[in-house]
Amino acid sequence: MNKSVRLKVAYKSPQSLVGEYTRSVGQGGVTLRTRRSLPLGTRFTFELYLGGVPRPVEVLGEVVAVEPPREEPGYLLTVRYGAGEDRSPLDAVLQRIFSAQETEGLRRFPRLPLTLRAAEATPLSPAFLVRDISRGGVGLEVMAPALPRHVRVGTPFLLEMDLMGGELVLHGEVVWTSSIPRKDAATVTPGFGATFGRLRAPMQQRLDALLALESLPPAPWKARVSFGMDAVTRMP
Repeated sequence: MNKSVRLKVAYKSPQSLVGEYTRSVGQGGVTLRTRRSLPLGTRFTFELYLGGVPRPVEVLGEVVAVEPPREEPGYLLTVRYGAGEDRSPLDAVLQRIFSAQETEGLRRFPRLPLTLRAAEATPLSPAFLVRDISRGGVGLEVMAPALPRHVRVGTPFLLEMDLMGGELVLHGEVVWTSSIPRKDAATVTPGFGATFGRLRAPMQQRLDALLALESLPPAPWKARVSFGMDAVTRMP
């Protein structure tokens, strides 16, 4: 019988919970250093709690590899992640996010917190991180000290990713750029937002499935971003 480990984490907001959920499930797994070994097949259940939601959102894990100590003390455990089978707690958290944003009335479309790495095909381009997405657009951070020169307001933009239900291709243009100071640090986090153009029905359906976290990318989650003429030539 396989050993089972349960870890409980509480979150102050539904946004922070969903952000951690998408980060964990999206990376597909993690390597941990522990003082003692665990048998292959040991199951982890990460319980993500939010006040007002009776049951936790679950992220499941399983130990798939164990490396013995070498130069540094401790064992290296590789844990493969997966989503829990019961969606109802996750749906309740998502509803909290969307209901709160609709009540605020500040945006036309409610945003979903998302943690999704993206890359550009251009050589030496920085990495990008999709931080939120909605029916109307997307917000990204740039993992570099400054925005690339070609990322400007009005620049054509394309976001592509593979989902379980097919390829999702979202086209639009950059509508804002910013440099946000990192918390408790002197450095900044460059970022930008893009709005989507008119989407065909199949793409709209795939986007809606992603917003409900029903149709997800295969792990590890990754996407491709394009700008300017590269984006235009790849647009559907």
